[in-house]
Amino acid sequence: MGRDPRRNHAGALRKSDGFSLVELMVVLVVLAVGLLPLAFVQTRSQQNVFDSGRYSQAMELAQLQLESARSRGFGNVQPANGTIGNYAWNSTVQNVSFGLDQVTVQVSWQERGNPRTVTVIDMMSLR
Repeated sequence: MGRDPRRNHAGALRKSDGFSLVELMVVLVVLAVGLLPLAFVQTRSQQNVFDSGRYSQAMELAQLQLESARSRGFGNVQPANGTIGNYAWNSTVQNVSFGLDQVTVQVSWQERGNPRTVTVIDMMSLR
């Protein structure tokens, strides 16, 4: 009869190679504790990138409306408003002093149920 490979020279059973269930559970808990914060950081960073993209689009729209007002020239700028996509804009003109107008463009939008606004102000002179 052959020798049983699971037994040592004294006839006792050898400890098998591999991991026990407890060791595997400990490893899974350590991985979960380490990976959950990384998943949270990834999700939050995606939200921040999306939010900053919306803010950049609002700034671009405000700058576009301000440039449109500038192209009309001093004294010809009129208050205006409108919507483009999810953004609503409003421009106002205020005479600050002789030969100086203040043009204000405000862009508003909703972000995760909260109202957001960006305002750009510029001065136009007679010269």
